Amino acid sequence: MKIELGIALYFKQELDWLNAGLEQILDKTKNEINTTLYLSKFTDELYDGCCKLSEKFGIDFEPRGDNSPIRYYDEVKHRAFDVKNHDCAMVLQPDVIFLNKHSFDSVMDEASQFFDSKYQVTVSTDHPDDSLPLAIQIFTKKMWNDIGCGDINYYPAAGSEIDEYRRCYIASGLDLEDREKYLGPLDGRSTIPWTHRIRHKDLLHAGYFRGGPVDQPPDSKIYRTRAIDYGIYVFGDTVHRESWVPYHIEKWGGGPLAEEYIYPFQNKSIKIEWQNQENPYPESKFLSLRGMCL
Repeated sequence: MKIELGIALYFKQELDWLNAGLEQILDKTKNEINTTLYLSKFTDELYDGCCKLSEKFGIDFEPRGDNSPIRYYDEVKHRAFDVKNHDCAMVLQPDVIFLNKHSFDSVMDEASQFFDSKYQVTVSTDHPDDSLPLAIQIFTKKMWNDIGCGDINYYPAAGSEIDEYRRCYIASGLDLEDREKYLGPLDGRSTIPWTHRIRHKDLLHAGYFRGGPVDQPPDSKIYRTRAIDYGIYVFGDTVHRESWVPYHIEKWGGGPLAEEYIYPFQNKSIKIEWQNQENPYPESKFLSLRGMCL
């Protein structure tokens, strides 16, 4: 199986997690994986660490520093399906670690059964409370053909997840009037209709969720908690209310879960073509920060 893999790295502590995670995937896999590591926030220390990881594992390295993961992941999909004709495109969070070197291939064997019927396959721990954000997203060519790119106008980038959900829901031909069906999967625990979800007992999402009946590795480097202070939380909440929510209202005629438009701006296709990735909706009057994270 040919896999196009993209990873965006932001924080120093993610270097140790990613090192452990890639060892468990690349050392034993039977699959052909082309991996690109994107450095989203540039510092000398992060750059040096990424260079060492790239050399160790023989992977591509893109030191972007522009903090725009939507752009990176669209590039991964474009390479996978338009350039290389690979079987799938994958986004791996840098804090994802399989506890068994054979687990990744077993996940991919199961995922491949749904490449023709689903838009994506998602992978998380097997703990019942593990919800979004998911550890691994595997995108299919079917999704690329029907949905295309993410909407780079969302800031912070996390806002695009709700937009992508709505576009997939519409493309799947599901009834928007059935509010129970529409709202149910948004809790992050229920399986989305166009997605196959794998809850794996040997997967560790170190920086996000440590639950599940798994043996925890003794390496203390893996268990350093990501530090987010109160100031960052307040800033994030402010940006959330003043940036991506207003844009979402302009695009869909209402806020998240209260949308009125069937098509973006009432007259556009739900698919964003690759050639329009940088500016999918020229008519928008909202100032875009181009899909950046906080």
